[in-house]
Amino acid sequence: MTNDDVLYIEDENSRKLYYNFTPAPFLSNFAPLLIILHDDEVVSPKHFEYKMWNVLTPIDNFEHENKGSRWLGEEGDFYVKDLLQNLIKQYADKLECEDHIYLYGNAMGGYGAILHGILCKANAVYAGAPYLLIQDKYDTVSKEYDLSHFLNLIDSFPIFYLCKQDNEVNDLEKDTVHFVETCKKYDIKVHLDFCPEPGEGENNNLKKVLDMFEKEIT
Repeated sequence: MTNDDVLYIEDENSRKLYYNFTPAPFLSNFAPLLIILHDDEVVSPKHFEYKMWNVLTPIDNFEHENKGSRWLGEEGDFYVKDLLQNLIKQYADKLECEDHIYLYGNAMGGYGAILHGILCKANAVYAGAPYLLIQDKYDTVSKEYDLSHFLNLIDSFPIFYLCKQDNEVNDLEKDTVHFVETCKKYDIKVHLDFCPEPGEGENNNLKKVLDMFEKEIT
């Protein structure tokens, strides 16, 4: 990543998480923070502007062929997770919107949205066809590899809006159903099959999800 216009946050080992930040288009006493997490395709951070939202679009360009580390890290070291959590906190503190954080992602970005939404105690998370249980190739033991292990009766959690795959039953869909059932077991608010109309483009899907998020704000 060499674009001088792209921002980054860096840890003590000089590892950089690049991102773009798009502020709300108009000055306001309050605007919520949205974090958009991409899937495992090669992408560049982009600007997305909509209504009164502040928008962070980080890029996970670690691991093999820079295709992403599942928003975790490499070789069992979850430094990407730590970098992103620090980035979210930095902007939430700066914008004074610690109680109004929202995440959006699809596929592996959906996994990241749920994980980081839980960790930063977000208000709501949208995840399309998310990965909820992933294989550990480093033989480490961590609950990050099964997101249902984060759920409990004690902590506060986001409202989860999930869109499972619209096809025959497969392991990915089974994992989503299992996560939903675990949420219900602990009285965590979850909505399954919240799916914007297909074929309208990513930005239009985002706008529909944000319109739905705004209902939670009001």
